[in-house]
Amino acid sequence: MRLRQSFWALLGPQDIEPPGAVVERVRLAMRCAVEEHLGRDAETLQRQLEYAQDLESLWYLRPELMNAIAAHCGEAQARNCLMGLTALFRDHHPGAAASRFGRP
Repeated sequence: MRLRQSFWALLGPQDIEPPGAVVERVRLAMRCAVEEHLGRDAETLQRQLEYAQDLESLWYLRPELMNAIAAHCGEAQARNCLMGLTALFRDHHPGAAASRFGRP
């Protein structure tokens, strides 16, 4: 019995994070990125992040976040930031695997 349990543990995910926790973790990371790179200049974007209801909504706010950071700090810094944020979506959103910002 023990061997069987360990076999199935290898095949399945070790820790399954509840969907709500994933959304809040991604939202917090995105809001921190806005504060770090844009400061108080992005109240509208902060509001959009706050009101995003699900992971899909947060996914589609990524381009707007990148554009704002690129305008304020430069494209290289915006790409680096977005790569880190896109990694948070991996295993939770199908577009994360195909995104050009998800590649190291």
